[in-house]
Amino acid sequence: VRSFDTAPGYGSELILGEFISANGLQNEVKILTKIPNVENLLDYENTIKRSTESSLDKLGCPIDVLFFHNPADSVLLVKNQLFFEDLLKEFPVSTSGVSVYEPKEVDELRDYPSNLAFQFPFNVLDRRFEQVEMLQGKRYARSIFLQGLLASPNGLRQDAPEELLNLQKKYHEILVTHDIRPVDFAISFVVNNDIVDYFLVGVDSANQIKHILNTDNIKQQVIKFLGKYTFNIDKNLLDPRKWN
Repeated sequence: VRSFDTAPGYGSELILGEFISANGLQNEVKILTKIPNVENLLDYENTIKRSTESSLDKLGCPIDVLFFHNPADSVLLVKNQLFFEDLLKEFPVSTSGVSVYEPKEVDELRDYPSNLAFQFPFNVLDRRFEQVEMLQGKRYARSIFLQGLLASPNGLRQDAPEELLNLQKKYHEILVTHDIRPVDFAISFVVNNDIVDYFLVGVDSANQIKHILNTDNIKQQVIKFLGKYTFNIDKNLLDPRKWN
């Protein structure tokens, strides 16, 4: 593992930086971090510069992709393109990016002339981004387990909508019928899709990392077969921000 996704709001940049320094990984790791919400800030340029400086100080290494955490802020890329071009020259940051939730947030940046990376939710239940062109740069799939729903029969948090809890039961019954492990299928479905360059997962322990790294790649024909299963689901249920 040499790529890490973080953000100032996660409180992990300093810890990650200490790990990188202690293991001499400054020239090996790929770091993805975020610009905090700057919506409606008049002095957003200085806020972004200060945040970038702070992230670099804590991490102690270059940043591969600097994402807008709030997709609404990405309008600034178009409004003030020169500022962001200069930002990449002033700081050791390779690429700008946007963390999105809806396909339209990608479409709105279709004409942006420079490389632009995207983070987007994608899994066997949420395939909205399959029809979206993201040609500018790297594409990172997140929410590949959909808050645990796709990882295990009991993985979804219990305050999730009842419709999702019922769907979880049906989904895992299908996998059991075909003798497929949930984590294996969830990861294989994502990595075998042409719109994905990388996928992001959150872990709580070394054992979870080992489990993910040791997953079996499910054969393409099995993925296509199971991918034909359709689940009638309100798209709002695919966004955990709306689970209340």
